[in-house]
Amino acid sequence: MRRLAVPFLLAAVLTGCSSTEQGKPSAGDQTGSAPTTGTSAGTAPVNRPKAVDLATLDPCSLITPEQKTALGFNAVKAGIPRPEYGEGSKRCNQTYVDHKYTADIHTLLNGGVDRLKKTTGESKLTTLQVVGYPAYLTRTESPGTAGACEIYIDANDGQLLLVSGIAGLGEDSATVDGACERAKALAEAAGAVLATK
Repeated sequence: MRRLAVPFLLAAVLTGCSSTEQGKPSAGDQTGSAPTTGTSAGTAPVNRPKAVDLATLDPCSLITPEQKTALGFNAVKAGIPRPEYGEGSKRCNQTYVDHKYTADIHTLLNGGVDRLKKTTGESKLTTLQVVGYPAYLTRTESPGTAGACEIYIDANDGQLLLVSGIAGLGEDSATVDGACERAKALAEAAGAVLATK
């Protein structure tokens, strides 16, 4: 009899600790340092180290003095945001000591991954991981340069952090591959700080 009572008692306790009602906590819900999941498009959960509201983020705060030196920047300063990135969007411009490349970090507040896939085209996007964040890389034409490399980091539902590397303003030795190397390094550095915000 005792053998049957223990499983029934355990089942009753576990049933009382969980909820099938959406949005209601259950014993399995946890908070803390676990990755944040959300829905970037209202469909499948997105696994991120931390969801960060980009509307309140200064993108220049993602570059520490140590990173500025390690990445080879001679300037990191706020720039004029692009209106097509949504009201309240912010921009941070970076210039390299060698002047072969430039870089930007933008906060995109007017749509997430679904909008990116529609406007850029899924076939032009390469899926990446940047410090645990889902990310997408694309190479673009940039008038007056050798081209650009853009990395979109899925930082929050409906919001993307855009890291761009732009190859040579009038510099023949700069390449799109070089812009991508620099954009990836900048995205990794910025992503590491983003996860602490």
